[in-house]
Amino acid sequence: MKSWLTGLGALLIKELRLELRGKETVTLLFCNAILASALVGVGTSSAFLDRTNTLKIFPMLLWTLFLLSASASAVRAHEQELEGRGFEGLLLAGATSPQIFVSKLLVSTALFFAHFVVLACVLAVALDQPAPLSVGQLLAAGLGASSALAAVTVLLSAVAGTSRMRGVILPLLSLPLLFPVFFCGTEMTAQILIVGHLEPGAPWPLILLCADVLYVALGVSLFEFALRD
Repeated sequence: MKSWLTGLGALLIKELRLELRGKETVTLLFCNAILASALVGVGTSSAFLDRTNTLKIFPMLLWTLFLLSASASAVRAHEQELEGRGFEGLLLAGATSPQIFVSKLLVSTALFFAHFVVLACVLAVALDQPAPLSVGQLLAAGLGASSALAAVTVLLSAVAGTSRMRGVILPLLSLPLLFPVFFCGTEMTAQILIVGHLEPGAPWPLILLCADVLYVALGVSLFEFALRD
């Protein structure tokens, strides 16, 4: 177990160094957050929507923009290894497929969660929305969604790695699988913003947790086959 964790730590350091060296994924995520929020803000102003109406559409806009921009940007996180056959090198060096998957999952989750926080803040400013009372619950929903999104995109990036159109294929494959995440996130955000907190007994957190566990388990199990095939 100790050697497995040591190898995982080395892979995490490698992932962080790759991201810090290129900064492509970070730049793309945060530029998408700012540009998308600016466009939505201009659109709602042109439609003469007041704060009450924008509050009703805020959850849908937040999660639509988050999933679209994050899934479209995810391919850049694995571009260097896909082009340079880095996965094969890691396997030959002794790294296991679960180690590679978990390291990419953790780094991608951190990037997507930071993207979610920035997008929520910028979009709230663009739509003139106040900060929610239950910020912690909204952040917890964003973290769970970020983990599920990371698990799906890391697995599908390996599946679509040999295609020249992987930048198009990855969002097309991942978005239908992420519908439970979108639905749960929208419902949870609507309750947090309108009611002020998640209603007791609401099924959405449990559904999101089950989807998260399912995607991570499938990723750990199938990532090896995606790499070798």
